[in-house]
Amino acid sequence: MWLEIVLSVLCLLLLLYFYSTKNYGKWESLSVRHSKGYFPFGSYNFMSGKHLTQMNADDHKIFADEKYFGYYLFGQPVLAINDVNLLRHIQVKDFDHFVDRISAGEAKRMFSGGGTDKIWENSLTNSSGDRWKEQRSTFTPVFTSGKMKGMMKFILHIAEDLTNEIDVKAKSKEEFELKDVFGKYSLDSLASSAFGINPESFTNKNSKFVAYAADINKGDTLFSLVQILRLIPDFPQLMSYLNIATLKPKATKFFRDVILQTIKTRKANRERKNDMLDLMLDCLEDEDEVNEDMK
Repeated sequence: MWLEIVLSVLCLLLLLYFYSTKNYGKWESLSVRHSKGYFPFGSYNFMSGKHLTQMNADDHKIFADEKYFGYYLFGQPVLAINDVNLLRHIQVKDFDHFVDRISAGEAKRMFSGGGTDKIWENSLTNSSGDRWKEQRSTFTPVFTSGKMKGMMKFILHIAEDLTNEIDVKAKSKEEFELKDVFGKYSLDSLASSAFGINPESFTNKNSKFVAYAADINKGDTLFSLVQILRLIPDFPQLMSYLNIATLKPKATKFFRDVILQTIKTRKANRERKNDMLDLMLDCLEDEDEVNEDMK
């Protein structure tokens, strides 16, 4: 009996290995410089504790002299663009040929699941096809230059916290990491302009907003294990069927609840801050009005 179990596990591992490494010769065959892929994650070691964006940024620096380079993400070849002019062609001039940010199959394999995983699967960066087209047409009016300039008042307010923090450290002659300080500034600026919320990164060491934001950007063993399991065909569908969330469920639920509570409070008090959340709600209301007129 134990022999059969061991053989079955070995066969499963072999199948998983061949499935996840079958495309590893793609970039070499096309003579594209690339980051070498390794089983099971591809080019990036998710057990290292680094976030995907950080590891990818490191590759952009390594291949800085190349207009583009390749890497492997869980067995799938991915092309990364370094050249600004080429990127402009892809995103603007030739956009009709590069509509999707990610394929529907890849998005489902990496992000689908139960509970809060659906938020990740349906986000702007992970949508494709008609859903991505609808989201793009709905929210494009939010990102005009005039409305983006309207976010400056939130950023300037947080900039005062930044200068105060630096003043305190300068007076105490305390050494500090610029990355940490500007990380706090970036987080507070984003939260303030997007949700009208100040997480108080500089003053509140126990801020839940800051803690959960750090959790989402942090790699851990459990997250890496789940990503390995997602290589198994139909595993994401199984998680969805069982309604099991695997993608930072606590942190995702926290931010979902923050947004929903903010919307509820503003509607109840008829409060308006003209932040990104208000602008997006305006777009959704305009779309509802159009749909109502078309009925």
